[in-house]
Amino acid sequence: MTDAPLVPEGKRANDIVASLAVTMDGYICRPDGAVDYLDKYPIEEFDFDAWADRIGALVMGRTSYEQAVGWGWMWGDRPTLVLTNATHLAAPDGANIAFSAEPTVAAIASFAKRTPGRLWVFGGGSVVTEALVGGVVDTLDITIVPEAIGEGIPLFTSPFEGHLRVLETFAFSNGAVRLVYDASGYNAEA
Repeated sequence: MTDAPLVPEGKRANDIVASLAVTMDGYICRPDGAVDYLDKYPIEEFDFDAWADRIGALVMGRTSYEQAVGWGWMWGDRPTLVLTNATHLAAPDGANIAFSAEPTVAAIASFAKRTPGRLWVFGGGSVVTEALVGGVVDTLDITIVPEAIGEGIPLFTSPFEGHLRVLETFAFSNGAVRLVYDASGYNAEA
């Protein structure tokens, strides 16, 4: 951990960021994986496109990958690593997908070294938790939506006792709150 001034989220370019929406009661989706409660919170209200334009590559688990493909692959040919033991998954036309059964932390660290720019740990909860606990996430960027769904897949699948420092907070008129944390002491010289 360094005492150097922290780089704001909007100026981070080569970090590993875990970013996702979560309900007030800590879930990233319903038990069946549905995120229908997010329909009331269009991503345009969060300036998501500008944020996503800064992403150079993605990492996700199999379930998140299958969901992203089902929604219609929107990541073009950005390098994407899918953490899975499955050997039968197809990639969308034009997508740059690699599949890996390597342990989460090692896979993310290795992938980050070979991909350009900012790496987004897209999800799901176990991938994000393992990455945070394993110390490979520089920035934790969560948007809490004012919904309580009562059950589902939690953001944290095991305890995380890491040191987080608040970088920024944003309150949106739709009731959502974005919390951006430094998870590693990321600074411009790192």
